[in-house]
Amino acid sequence: MASDLVSLADASQLLGVSPERVRQLVVAGDLPGVRFGNAWAVPRDAIAARRQVSNRRGRPLGEHRAWQAIGSGNVDLSNVSRYRNRGEVERYSMSAADAAYVVSELGAVESGIAGAVFHGELLQAGEGAEQDLYVSHRMHDGLASVVAAVEDPLGSVVLRVVSDEAWPEVEVLASKPGGRRLVAPAAAVALDLMDSGDARHWVAAENLVQAYG
Repeated sequence: MASDLVSLADASQLLGVSPERVRQLVVAGDLPGVRFGNAWAVPRDAIAARRQVSNRRGRPLGEHRAWQAIGSGNVDLSNVSRYRNRGEVERYSMSAADAAYVVSELGAVESGIAGAVFHGELLQAGEGAEQDLYVSHRMHDGLASVVAAVEDPLGSVVLRVVSDEAWPEVEVLASKPGGRRLVAPAAAVALDLMDSGDARHWVAAENLVQAYG
């Protein structure tokens, strides 16, 4: 019955993951889904079963423990929500020049597609592709004073905000390919790619975990 189905947005709230992650689970066949034209719906009982499995796997790790797991490369891509405390997600609209400034001058750590390419994956950032960056709370608080960044739930710049206490851990784990650029460790990049709606990014995430885990 239709009343026993929920939208991907509602399912994401119930599961504690992004709508993109729910769509990925449905498309991959890991979560039952019913298609209505271009929209998907998920049975309530399937969500309940998924939550029970997730609970058995353990609650989300705290911020420091999440980064310890990332540093070891030992992450479970089938349970991405376990590492969600690695950073609080904020979306922004900003120019490519401003995003580059946040990396080169503020010391943000690159992840997502740029991070995957650095770690050897053959991905390309098409027009409008998301850009993933890790920033500290201090950086985030001062962002509006140095770049033209507008909070936008549909923005293509994804900032993953890390506490100032945990930020030194992130900087230590980051690769330093030259200049002031920092790139997130492969496990963090893989987790971030799993939030994408592009199956190529999920394959790249699996490759990264296998190569660096």
